Amino acid sequence: MVKLQARQLTLAQAEEIYDKYLKADFPPEEVKPFSAIRRMWEQKNYHTYGFYEQEAAGDLLCAYAFLMADNEKRMLLLDYFAVCSQLRGSGYGSLALALLRKECAGWNGILVEVEDDGLPGLEEETAHTRRRRIAFYAKAGCQMTTARSWLWGVDYRIMMLPVMDCHAGENAAEKVRSVYRCMYEEKILEKHFKITAE
Repeated sequence: MVKLQARQLTLAQAEEIYDKYLKADFPPEEVKPFSAIRRMWEQKNYHTYGFYEQEAAGDLLCAYAFLMADNEKRMLLLDYFAVCSQLRGSGYGSLALALLRKECAGWNGILVEVEDDGLPGLEEETAHTRRRRIAFYAKAGCQMTTARSWLWGVDYRIMMLPVMDCHAGENAAEKVRSVYRCMYEEKILEKHFKITAE
C-alpha cells in the first residue's frame, strides 16, 4: 500500500523541483520564470508542496503542487500539479490531492483550471485527454463551476475543490480574477487574461 507524506517546501526545494521536473512536465508556454514564483513567494502569495514516499534509500518525490494564493479571500489556485512521470497511472495523483486538501485546511477552497474540453474544432484525441483530466479532478472531489477563463492564449474551465467553505464554487469567476490580481498588474491582465461566467 502506498504511504505518501505531504511536506511544505522551502523556496530552494521548490526551485530544485522546478528545474528537475516542472519544466519537463509542462509545455514551455505554461511555465512561468522561477523569478515570478520567487516574487510571489516573497509576497506570501505562493505555496509549494512535495508528496514523498519513504524508501530504504531515502525519501522519493512522487508528486508536487504549486499554488497561488489570495490571502484576503482565503482562496488558492492550483498553478502546477503533477505526478512524477514514472509513477503516473498508479493512484499517486488522487492520494496527493487528498493530502493537499488536508494541508490546506485553513483555506476556503482550491481553484483548479482545466483545459476546456468543449471548444469547437477540438481534435477528438485532445478532447478525450481533457475529459479524462476533468474526470480525475471530479473523482477527487472538485466541482465544475460555470466559469471559464482565457489565459496566455489557453482556454480553461474552472473547477473548485472546497475545503472550509462548501459553497466555495459560487462566484468562481470573481475568485479566479481576484487571485490573479494578487499576482499580476492590471495592464498584464487586460492583455492576457479574460474570464466569463455562464
